Parts: sequence; structure tokens; C-alpha cells
Amino acid sequence: MAIESGVNKYSKKLQGEVVFKLLLYCLTTHKNNSLRTMQSSYESIVFQYLNANPSSKISHSAISDRLNTIKPEYFELLFNNCVSTYKKILGNELDDFLKFDSTIVTESAKLMNIGYDTGGDSVNHKQLKFTIGFNGLPMAVDFYHQKSYTSENKALKETILKVNNSNTITLFDKGITSRDTFDEFTSKGLKFISKIGNNSKIEIGVKNKLRKQIETKTLKIKSDSWCYLFGKNKVKTKNLFRIIEAVIIKTKEPILFITNIEDVDTSDITEYYKKRWDIEVFFKYIKQELNFSKFICRTENGIKVVLYSTLIVAILLLVYKKLNQIKSFKFAKQKFAQELEFEIIKHIIELSGGNPNKLPEILGFPPNLNSSEQ
Repeated sequence: MAIESGVNKYSKKLQGEVVFKLLLYCLTTHKNNSLRTMQSSYESIVFQYLNANPSSKISHSAISDRLNTIKPEYFELLFNNCVSTYKKILGNELDDFLKFDSTIVTESAKLMNIGYDTGGDSVNHKQLKFTIGFNGLPMAVDFYHQKSYTSENKALKETILKVNNSNTITLFDKGITSRDTFDEFTSKGLKFISKIGNNSKIEIGVKNKLRKQIETKTLKIKSDSWCYLFGKNKVKTKNLFRIIEAVIIKTKEPILFITNIEDVDTSDITEYYKKRWDIEVFFKYIKQELNFSKFICRTENGIKVVLYSTLIVAILLLVYKKLNQIKSFKFAKQKFAQELEFEIIKHIIELSGGNPNKLPEILGFPPNLNSSEQ
């Protein structure tokens, strides 16, 4: 992949593989990664063993420069390979629903050279949008920084269409409001479930499939009809859509579900939509445990590199959590880091024959280091 992407062209010290290992190591073993953290980790005995590189010193500015110029295509290849690999390993443990959502990360405009203005606040900020498709693993990712992508009708739609799969059901929230998009999804054979605004204008085509109201644990379902929707300039959709009208039992709030799926029971449609919450949990996980809401680079190039690396770590930890039946993401990360450290230490001891004085020789350091330098 390094050869295919040309990531190491003009680079000797911080080659693609080294940067990748360093990012994964720091994201796994530190809660808050930074350029200083990466510098310190690079110079550690443990990472030098992982790296198998006798060079023990590097500046944080050199790391920053490399992240800002290294080809993100290499990291994208690694991400896609990781998805493919673990998709096969998990197999039936991945569900048949692709949940899509976007998250916004905001940074001071003084620090960012990309992003779109938030507007309306006293301090000038810029926003970046990350859109992800998730079915137990993050299967798709897009990074948007142009102002035209503030609308989910553009951002979310583009990401969904990139991974259109007729064998899965796509779930998304009511950020997509365009009636043309609903028609386009249907024409392309994409099955979806979402919500629409309670004040949406509709025209019933096939009235009341329900003989009586249905009550689930959380909803009272009042009707299930095939309807036309009206968009801008009162233009009617080309297709009929299934609109399920319900009331949330706890809050008495009305809710309208929309789908183009015919052969699924009414209550099952509403239960399927609840699975969309998985993507919210995933965003919370990568923000809290993998420092996703903080930028260590503020260029488009560097952000993409860290984004793909973060998602690869997320995949490793998700798989580790599932295979070891661990409930907490936080605990899974701690256990993963502990096992990684143990394996590295074990190999170092084996290679040195139990003699720590052999470490400099093993790692390629000069033989005249004193104990403190070692």
C-alpha cells in the first residue's frame, strides 16, 4: 500500500508506515493525543522496538510538517483494508442496517485554514463536518469543510449514495428533508427508514393499513399509510412513501416515520429506526476515548490522516471489545493498551535474553549510552 500510494516519496525518516504506527500507538495508549505526545512516544524504548528504527530523536514540528504533507491516500487504503478484513472476521455479527449521521467539530478561525464560518457568535469559529456510515463497524466516512455541505441534504446524501447496498436498510435522522432525495433513493433501490417533520404536507394515496392502533413499549402507532409528500414550490414526490404516524408514550410528542419498505410490519419499522442510536454511541465513543473532537493538525491533509487512523483504532477496539465480550468502551481500550504493552515488553525481554543491558544493541542505539540515557 505504501508503494501503491507513493507515500514514502521524498521521505527517509518519517515514512508512512512509521507515522501510521506512531498514530495508532498514541491513540491507543493516550487519552489526549498531541504532537508533543507523539514526539515523546516516538523517542520511547517501547516505540523504538515497534518501529525497529535506530533513530531515537525527532521534533514535534517535524511530526507536524510530515502530517501536513504526507499523502492521505495511504491511510485511506489502510482504512478500507481494515474494514474489509474485519468485516470478514465478524461476519454475521454485523447487522443489516447502515446508520448514517454527521458530527460537527468547531475550531477557532485563527487556527484553521479550512472550514466554514459558524456565523452569529462574537468569536469567529470554523466548522468541519464528518459523516459516517456504521453497522457495527464504521463502513464509510466523508470529511466536508465547504460551506455548501452545511446541509445534510448534500453531505449525508452523498455519503449514503456512495455505499448504496440493496441488501441493507439505511437509517438516518430527519436532517435530510429534500423530497427529491427520497425519490432518488427509491429509484436507485435504496431501502431507508427516517423521520420527517410533524408539519410535513402529505397526500394520502393508500389510506390506513392499520385496522386498529398498535402500542409498543415506547409508542402508540396511530396510522400507517402510503402517501405523496410535497417539497419546494408544492411539487409532489414521484413515488408514494409509507408514513407511520405515532405518539411517544412518555412525552405525548407526535412523530412521523418515513420509509419505502413494503414487506415489514408497522411496529418493526419503528423498532428498526431505534437502531440508528448506534451511530450516536459511536460518535460519543470516538470523541471521548479517541480525542476525535480535538485537532492535532489543522490542515485538510493532516485532518484526513488523523481521521483515518482514528477510525482504524476504533475498529480494532470495537472488534477487541466484541470478541472479549467487554461492555465498556473505556475498559476495552484500557485492556487493549495493557495487552499491547505486555506483548511488547515480553518480546523485548525474550530478545535481550533477560539482560536489559542488551537493549541498546537490539534497538540499534550507540553502545556507549549511560544508564540514564538508556
